[in-house]
Amino acid sequence: MNELIRNPLKILGSTTSAGGYYQNVNITGECQFNGDVDCLKMSLTGEARIAGSLRAKEIKITGECVANGGIDGLSLRGRGELKTTAGLRIDSIKFTGNLDVKGECEAEEIQLSGAFNIDGLLSAENLDVSLYGPSCAMEIGGSRIRIKRSKAGRLLKLMKFKGDVMLKAGLIEGDNIELQHTKADMVRGDHVVIGANCNIGTVEYRDTLEIHKSAIVKHQVKL
Repeated sequence: MNELIRNPLKILGSTTSAGGYYQNVNITGECQFNGDVDCLKMSLTGEARIAGSLRAKEIKITGECVANGGIDGLSLRGRGELKTTAGLRIDSIKFTGNLDVKGECEAEEIQLSGAFNIDGLLSAENLDVSLYGPSCAMEIGGSRIRIKRSKAGRLLKLMKFKGDVMLKAGLIEGDNIELQHTKADMVRGDHVVIGANCNIGTVEYRDTLEIHKSAIVKHQVKL
């Protein structure tokens, strides 16, 4: 079977494209794709709207990317806003801004400075979040989970987030968990630190539990 021929796509200004298979996609400006996009690398400075799914080994964003389908790749880097209606599956994410995912968000490594809205499971082997705005997920799972509130108030105003800087989740489960400014029904882990301004329904822990004086934990269970 012959391999697909991938040609590069370079966009300057504002245009539309049918979508398809590409080598590298470079966008400076605005582009509307009317179908799926499958490429080796996408580099975006501006705005891209994709009527289907996006698949790329490497994604770099400065601006806004919206996909009316899933997003799959190996690496996501950049700043701005990323939205998808059918799940996000990326090996490594390092992003500043806002993630809005309808479905599950799966990764090995996530470093996020900003806010997120995941209406399914947020799963990462290592999850490190600096909150700049209100965030939520139905469930969060991983090996190492660290949620803290960023001290950079200037960026909060710049990103124009509205609402309290707080993470809300149903269940947070992992091996090593450290939380700040989090409201959750259940937290379950081996080593758990409930930091400042947390409100937790139940904490189940196997080894150690630390609770900040400003935090509320209604129930503690040693497993």
